[in-house]
Amino acid sequence: MLRRLSNPFFSFRARIVAFVTAILVVTIVTLFYVNRRSESRITELVARHIRDISLANDLVQTSFPSGEYLYELIPEDGQLELGLDERYSIHRILIADQDGRIIDSAEKSDLGKNLKDLIGDLLPSQTVKPRKKASAGHQLDQVLTYLVETEKGMRRVAIVVSTHLLDEIVREVSRERLIAIALLSFLLLLTVAVASWRFTRPILELRDAANRVSSGDFDFNVRVIRRDEVGELAQTFNEMLAGLRAKRELEDKLQRSERSAMVGRFATGIAHEIRNPLSFINLSIDFMRDKYAPAVEGARSEFTALCESIKEEIGRLNRLVSDFLSFGRPPRLRLHDIDARSLINDIVGLIRAQAEQQGIRLAVKEVAGSNGQSPGLHFQGDAEQLKICLSNLAINAVQAMPEGGDLTITLRPQKQNIKIEIADTGHGIEPEAMERIFEPYFSTKETGIGLGLATTKKLIEDHGGQIMVSSEVGIGTTFVTTLPREPAARGRP
Repeated sequence: MLRRLSNPFFSFRARIVAFVTAILVVTIVTLFYVNRRSESRITELVARHIRDISLANDLVQTSFPSGEYLYELIPEDGQLELGLDERYSIHRILIADQDGRIIDSAEKSDLGKNLKDLIGDLLPSQTVKPRKKASAGHQLDQVLTYLVETEKGMRRVAIVVSTHLLDEIVREVSRERLIAIALLSFLLLLTVAVASWRFTRPILELRDAANRVSSGDFDFNVRVIRRDEVGELAQTFNEMLAGLRAKRELEDKLQRSERSAMVGRFATGIAHEIRNPLSFINLSIDFMRDKYAPAVEGARSEFTALCESIKEEIGRLNRLVSDFLSFGRPPRLRLHDIDARSLINDIVGLIRAQAEQQGIRLAVKEVAGSNGQSPGLHFQGDAEQLKICLSNLAINAVQAMPEGGDLTITLRPQKQNIKIEIADTGHGIEPEAMERIFEPYFSTKETGIGLGLATTKKLIEDHGGQIMVSSEVGIGTTFVTTLPREPAARGRP
């Protein structure tokens, strides 16, 4: 269930509203700037035309009482923009008599010409025929006319005003507005594309994550980079993934527990069944020793020693069965003084034949302390159980090198404990199996039931020691067993 956002301003809806508002603001501001600039240019040009028309009219009014010609009265300071070129606002200033003959002009060459021939039929405020066109339908010149009564009769004043600059500005403004709208449209489309990608990317990631979940992959998390509803959805999705992972781990543990329980029940049944033939064999050995012992004293002694050895091994097997059945119960150690070197020699004797058959080189080393002196190799422990532990490690090392290699057992006597390292150059242990190799009923072997290392770890810890392992695939494995010289008193029977 999605949690309610603490700050509504970070919501997805608020982001959409803010984005659309920003687009509208940018559009309005841009168009406002373009229109304001266009209005400013047009206003400036209109003001310029009004000023020039006013100056031209003043020039005409001055010419009547002075009797001077217009071309003589044109100021030289350039205030009045007068000329036939299109860059000037005023093209002509003409004064004609009642017959239409030009009697005064800003251009001396116009004197004596007919006003109608020069600029066409004139009516007040009528637009003349265009001399040329800037574009289809756009006239360039307009004529302002009015009548003035003088002592010599009526006079017609004609001021030819150029609209070329205004027409040019209008075209430029239209072109600029079109370019601005095109650029703005492009930028808006680009912004919408980027924003939509940013808005939809988390949703696409959630879609891909859902596909991974549907395929059974729970070992990942979705990135949470948003603070809106989409970010809340991603966070909830991660919580769902965490729940699925926990559920899967629980199911795996239940399956392992069920398998362990099944194997345990099966192994317990076998262990009980083993005890009966062991008891029968033990009794049979006693019977054979008493019934069929040789009469010759030397042979009789050898026969009796052999029977005793068999009985000892049967007893050891029986104790192994008992230890297996009591796995998990409080330890019962039979502590005695042990020579670590002799213990290792016994272990080497057990694996020597198999090691030589596989081409494995055996080596036993003793490393003295930092001062060069050894504190000794004797310690207190249950020799039988420790023999089981170390033989399990040594046998595993031999089995890890079917094509030969090096098996090195190193003794490191210290003041308070003794370290025994068993290192091989075998195939190593996979990283995913490293965390479980000491679990009961977990085995990487097809024929194993997974109690060897679990039993070894338990027996070592019963002595108050610890066991550690390091391995690299293709390089080898090293087990380091640390045993105290005097185990805790709680381990005693």
